[in-house]
Amino acid sequence: MENQEKKFLTCEYELLSFDADYLGRAHLSALMNYLQDAARRHSLREKFSVFDLAEKGLTWVVSRYHVLVERYPRMGERIAIRTWASGKHGYYALRDFEVSDVRGNRIALATSSWMIIELESRRPVRVENLFPDELILQERAIPDDFPTLPIVERLDHKTTFRVMFEDLDCNRHVNNVVYSRWAVEGMPREVLFASRPRELEINYRSEAFYGDEIEVITQNPESPGSFWIQQIYSLASGKEVARVRSRWASYGPEGT
Repeated sequence: MENQEKKFLTCEYELLSFDADYLGRAHLSALMNYLQDAARRHSLREKFSVFDLAEKGLTWVVSRYHVLVERYPRMGERIAIRTWASGKHGYYALRDFEVSDVRGNRIALATSSWMIIELESRRPVRVENLFPDELILQERAIPDDFPTLPIVERLDHKTTFRVMFEDLDCNRHVNNVVYSRWAVEGMPREVLFASRPRELEINYRSEAFYGDEIEVITQNPESPGSFWIQQIYSLASGKEVARVRSRWASYGPEGT
């Protein structure tokens, strides 16, 4: 059990004012930024960060995210994120997360899939011989084998964005959290001011870069409580950069 505990890293964060929405609750993108930072800190501890890989001409890129939010924390609230490497299969390494409040109550779960690519060619490399077995804990926060997400079959809503300088990460392409922000901002106004995403799945399909014009197309749910379907395109390249599936729920008491 002690050896297993060494495979986890727990990080604490305070929800700051600029990470909260107009009701004083966390933005989804804020939660995902904290997940990303916890993953970064764990990879630094294990000497498997983007900086360690860069010395070998490699880097990490995210392929999939699946997030379940039970409660959005309040401004000023402290949360704890526990993360661990949860598996590796071919070209993919898995990482999972549990988010809890100061009383130890679970408020969110997430699982993710990552690839290692060559910096020069942008081609993926198999992770089996690069990612050590002793870092893996075969435990999943969300059981998910990441099936192909559906495409938009009926256009109900469309929004466009421009990639800004602040959207870029150290790989000089759009940071993975920005895609979740585009997905949220691509929703109809009446949805944004009445509900929050409780479940979000993202499939990252290609890179987007500074100055690209981005289009988000959205299909409304077939029935109340079912999934919204979105696709995100770079109009500069004509490529589909992401697919998104999300489920939203109305605000609860006190804006929860």
